[in-house]
Amino acid sequence: MFGFDGDYRRRPVQSLGGASQSCDRETIIRKAQQERQKRNELRRQNNGAIVLQSYTRSFIHRQRRKRLEREAFDEFLRTHRDRVIEDECLGYLLRRLLFFYTSRESKDGERLIEVCQQIIRQPERLLRNSSTEFIWLYRLKKLLDVCLTQMTLPQTSPAIPLRMLEVFTATSVLERYMEDETRVQAYLKVVFNFLVNHEYFVRLRQLMETKCPPLDGETLHAPSPFADAIFQLMLRPLLLKDEMFGIYEEFCKHILAKPFTDPIRNYVLPSLAECADFPFSKLIRTLHRLTTNPQTEKMQVDLAPGPHTTSTSNFTVTTSKVESLEIQRSEIFSSYLLNAILILDRKHLVSLDTQNLVSDYIEIVAEMSAKILQLPKSTLKLSVVHHQRTDAEESSDDDEEEEEQTRRIQKSSTDADAGPQALSGEEQNVLMECVNLLNDSQRVRMLTEQTDTYLADEKVLHALCVICHNLMIYNKQAVFEYKLLYTLAFMPNVVRAIWFTLTTQSSQLGFNAPLSLISKGVVPKQNGVEQTIPLLATFCMLFGRLLPTLHDAEFCDEKLLLAKSLQSSLAIATHIRLMPFSIAEIVQLSKTLKEISLGLVDLAFPETRSNLNEHYRFVLGRSETDDKKMWQQKQVWANLLKVVVFVLNQIHTRDLRLGFCPESHWTVSRLDLPLDRPTDLPLTRGNRTRGIRPFQPIRDFTREDFENGPPMSTKQIRSITILREIPFVVPFNKRVGILQGLVAADKMRVQGNYQAFLQGPSIILKVRRSHLYEDAFDRLRPENEPDLRLKFRVQFISSLGLEEAGIDGGGVFREFLSELIKTAFDPNRGFFMVTTDNKLYPNPDVADLEPDFERHYYFIGRILGKAIYENLLVELPLAEFFLTKLAGKYADVDIHQLASLDPELYKNLLYLKDYEGDVSELNLDFTVASNSLGHTQVIELKPNGQSIPVTASNRIEYLQLMADYKLNVQIRKHCVAFRRGLSNVLPVEWLYMFSNKELQILISGAEIPIDLDDLKKHCKYGGEYSLEHPSIVLFWSVLESFNDLQRRQLLKFVTSCSRPPLLGFKDLDPPFFIQNAGDMERLPTASTCTNLLKLPPFKTEEQMREKLLYAIQSGVGFELS
Repeated sequence: MFGFDGDYRRRPVQSLGGASQSCDRETIIRKAQQERQKRNELRRQNNGAIVLQSYTRSFIHRQRRKRLEREAFDEFLRTHRDRVIEDECLGYLLRRLLFFYTSRESKDGERLIEVCQQIIRQPERLLRNSSTEFIWLYRLKKLLDVCLTQMTLPQTSPAIPLRMLEVFTATSVLERYMEDETRVQAYLKVVFNFLVNHEYFVRLRQLMETKCPPLDGETLHAPSPFADAIFQLMLRPLLLKDEMFGIYEEFCKHILAKPFTDPIRNYVLPSLAECADFPFSKLIRTLHRLTTNPQTEKMQVDLAPGPHTTSTSNFTVTTSKVESLEIQRSEIFSSYLLNAILILDRKHLVSLDTQNLVSDYIEIVAEMSAKILQLPKSTLKLSVVHHQRTDAEESSDDDEEEEEQTRRIQKSSTDADAGPQALSGEEQNVLMECVNLLNDSQRVRMLTEQTDTYLADEKVLHALCVICHNLMIYNKQAVFEYKLLYTLAFMPNVVRAIWFTLTTQSSQLGFNAPLSLISKGVVPKQNGVEQTIPLLATFCMLFGRLLPTLHDAEFCDEKLLLAKSLQSSLAIATHIRLMPFSIAEIVQLSKTLKEISLGLVDLAFPETRSNLNEHYRFVLGRSETDDKKMWQQKQVWANLLKVVVFVLNQIHTRDLRLGFCPESHWTVSRLDLPLDRPTDLPLTRGNRTRGIRPFQPIRDFTREDFENGPPMSTKQIRSITILREIPFVVPFNKRVGILQGLVAADKMRVQGNYQAFLQGPSIILKVRRSHLYEDAFDRLRPENEPDLRLKFRVQFISSLGLEEAGIDGGGVFREFLSELIKTAFDPNRGFFMVTTDNKLYPNPDVADLEPDFERHYYFIGRILGKAIYENLLVELPLAEFFLTKLAGKYADVDIHQLASLDPELYKNLLYLKDYEGDVSELNLDFTVASNSLGHTQVIELKPNGQSIPVTASNRIEYLQLMADYKLNVQIRKHCVAFRRGLSNVLPVEWLYMFSNKELQILISGAEIPIDLDDLKKHCKYGGEYSLEHPSIVLFWSVLESFNDLQRRQLLKFVTSCSRPPLLGFKDLDPPFFIQNAGDMERLPTASTCTNLLKLPPFKTEEQMREKLLYAIQSGVGFELS
């Protein structure tokens, strides 16, 4: 224990043992590093102090030296004012003036003005010396540069410096004092090269913008003499005889490629465009040289690790190099330069043609046209076009889809505006003007008239396709709205050249060709993508625009169709000029496009996400340029899928009518769809599948998504896309199986598990046989029965007003639905009419019979949907164009369907289209006469159509309007109501899987021979009957001796439909049933509601045949009993 001894201060204890030797190795190393860093920091500070001191001493010395030189200049000028122009005196003054001149010293400007005034009075001495001695030429270059600097100063008079520049750069002045023209050009070349390298165009632009009077609009007259002088100075370097690429490059960089101010926009550009001496061809050659310069070519950044990537620093260096090159290119190839080129070529396109520079011009415009992709979609005017009509009267599903599409466009527009490198309002206006200028009539005419000269050049053809492709990406309706595209679409030589350029590239590269890789679902290298996609997308859009305008005789020569029908080996016939391909080429083309579309579906929905390491490396290494490119690439790939599917569907539709493709041409056996379990395809009701967008990143799932079920797999999404976009690649029987699986799953959700026991929710319906349609229409109104998918329990009321005996186990309902459909579609009722080939379509004049006709068509659509929903076949021959309206995504059809409505009118319209005489002599106008119940009404096809005669120039419009009226306008309300009713029971999206002819088979069954083996295999027997019973053996023996008509009569006798089920008799519900009728003296009878044949046990084949034929040909069934 320690006690207090009175010492309260702490005394330091000093150790005499030296430093501790217990420091570990890491501590010693860390201390050494810190000391080294301190020494480096001290050394850096000392070096910095030395540099600052050196710069300060240099600045002080230079300022002192300049002050002494100014004093010497002033003293010499005062004593030798009358001898300034002499060589010795002028040299003395210029040496000092050029040394000490600075724009910050106002007196230096006064000294410069005084010397320049003396020189301007006698310029010949300085000019002669400059042409012979280099030192004088150097002084003159520096003096002119100083004059240009002096002109840009505010609150100073630019007159004398401007005059110096005018005098010493004017060819007329130089030729007066120099010996020959060669020396003049050499002098100008040196002077302008020096000035341009010292911001000559930058300062001229500054002068034009700051000292030019305000302009109200475009003008070719100089707003002031000073503006005219600056414009002439701007033009002089460009008029040199030698091509100075550097001068033109600086001119583009600082005058044309920068944002336009009023003087540049309203005076400089129009004046250059109208200037006959402006060397536009040299400008094009310069820009083309920049596009092909290997130092400025685009470099591909490989974001994935490769054998040559060893460190992160390599990636960083490569990325920075690419970005610097892209920045250099973007400084020149800007939106403003594109706009300037399209303005300047007004008077100079002809000169390009004479100098063979059209190809260079196209490549330059193509290089810069990618700027158009930066325009947000909000700049587009949402307009309705004839090929995709979306009226307010169309079905609710179509309305919802259209609203969703509009919201998607607006959202994408917002994303684009807020995305990387969003454009200013000024640049948006410039690019929109570029779009309009690209479709200028004169420019389009020049480009299209020269196609034969450059179609053989793959590079130029690719550039032309790049322009078209960029316009297509910006505006989905470009081929209909932009003159350049729809003009090229009607040039078959262009369409053919594009396709064969693609196929030639593929044949040369083999399995590594971009088209071959895309067909396999593999993304090609970036250069392959840039080389192939513009060609392929442009071809599909142009050919897709051309196809609807070709009628069948133009598309395919009739001799070829006849030869095919007769199995003849007749050679391919000569095609009309507008058709770019022969039938054999179309077959091969469609096969290639089919494979490409399937590969694009695989690419649109990849199997897996990228791994985490690649994602982090991409995020850390990407720039704003990468974000912009990624956003544009998504648009490019999504558009490619759309246009390939677009033209492929058109070729398939044409093949349905003409049948020029071989059997099984469209189906693909290798497709891996979940067809064994159709319910795995979530094509369910609601909007779950509407969020699927190709080439979009996998989005996170919300709580609502999980409540609707587990997320869809990639396989499911691909299958849905195929069935929506190109369903014909899946065999018809498999698609029918998918539909039946979807319906079965929907039935289970709606009707429950107890329907087989006559329990669960159902619709109880009592109808009079004599008033079947009226009772059903009243009882099944949407107000009474909003959901017709429920099970029906039907009770018939006889003509005596009594309920018919029996319980509806399904058979009575089938009889009710069959009879109701026959009654509703009966032409005598007035809702439907028949064509010349006895096919049904809505009656255009039904409003005269029933004012509230839309409710009836809605009801009829519901009952037809119920028949398909219940897999009930009814013999209902519908017109081809009406089936197309039901099965197609759009309610309107084109002129090619007119033949199924009125063959005579279609023939007359084609005659008018090819009429070689004077069309006006036919005395046609834009009206059509409508005759309803003896009352004739003249209807105008367009406003004031009665006073507009049909001429050769507008006859195509007349054909389209006439066909549109007959096929669409006069029955639009009918079809819209019918589709709404159909989709109320059966989602109309499910029917998109089928063509018009397949939909007819879905409704009425196929016109195929009855397969007795299949019927025999799935037949059921009752009572004492079995397959081995003698009467049954006789029955099948007699059926084998029947012809196909007699077999159909028997099938109709038993099932009320003469056509077999779509997927065979295994799907007949209830199954085909044979029961012993007992007395052999009776005739065979049938119960069509249960598919029951009551067959007496006949003993002989003759008796069996006689009784069966009598029964099935009598037209009655159950009544025979």
